[in-house]
Amino acid sequence: MRHLAIFVGDAIENILVGKKTIESRFSIHKIAPYGSVAKEDEIYLKKSGGGIVGRVFVDNVLYYENFGSKGLSEFRKMYSDDLCVDEKFWEEKKKANFVSLIFLKDPERFVACVKYKKQDRRPWVIMSD
Repeated sequence: MRHLAIFVGDAIENILVGKKTIESRFSIHKIAPYGSVAKEDEIYLKKSGGGIVGRVFVDNVLYYENFGSKGLSEFRKMYSDDLCVDEKFWEEKKKANFVSLIFLKDPERFVACVKYKKQDRRPWVIMSD
């Protein structure tokens, strides 16, 4: 399956250079990518307001439901470095109920930015099989 993930800040660059090896998506409601990503899926990396600049493959994925503050504390200890996130990130995610942890492999930077017409605010789009 192919996915389009939208990013802000330096997350894409950190993925492409191999510094960020896990992508996480936290949500209050059960929304994509929760339950829709699997090993070997392909994720296209799109800058918010820009084009697709690369892709990465899924090495593994873990899903968590009814997350809570205890889970957040554990995740902070185990995954902060691989997620490349700061304290502000954890503060913003403390009300999440659903978590997708996507382990990444084989990042590839595209030579040219690929335009993709997307007109909604979804941060994750399931493209196809």
